[in-house]
Amino acid sequence: MPNMIKHKHRGAITKDEVIFSFKSKGFSIENYSEENGKITVEVTKDYSSSFNIEFNGLIKLKALIPISLYKYFSIITYPTFYEISNLIPKKAMYHVNYDGSLCYAPPRRPLDEEWTFINFVNAVNSLIYNYFCIEYIGKGSLQELEHGNTGLKQYDYIKNSINNK
Repeated sequence: MPNMIKHKHRGAITKDEVIFSFKSKGFSIENYSEENGKITVEVTKDYSSSFNIEFNGLIKLKALIPISLYKYFSIITYPTFYEISNLIPKKAMYHVNYDGSLCYAPPRRPLDEEWTFINFVNAVNSLIYNYFCIEYIGKGSLQELEHGNTGLKQYDYIKNSINNK
């Protein structure tokens, strides 16, 4: 059984929360729909405006969000984000999972920190910004973890280091 915790929201995520979370991070809402227990949102953001060089930084994301995100807050209810503008290569080294979704956090982190939806959007936003930093500046702005068991061990080490301070 996946890890589950009682979340401070308890219940369903709202349309207002979804829209606020994306807009607060500079995304424009292109499409929003609710169907079969899921919210589907397509958003865009031009990351090139954050840099002092010209390039195509217009990212389009598709987010699939379980309406019951907070009812049983667990790994299986996390939102899934897809970069559908095809600017980021679909490879693990760019934090893209085998199914094409973005790998934005170690699986236990949202549970450990009791994320709200804006935390998920912030993580994806940071991941994409970091990609452009590496691509156009040559150095990322995030401390990236490896994938798989090695990355989970790295996350546990960082978490324990912070908790022991």
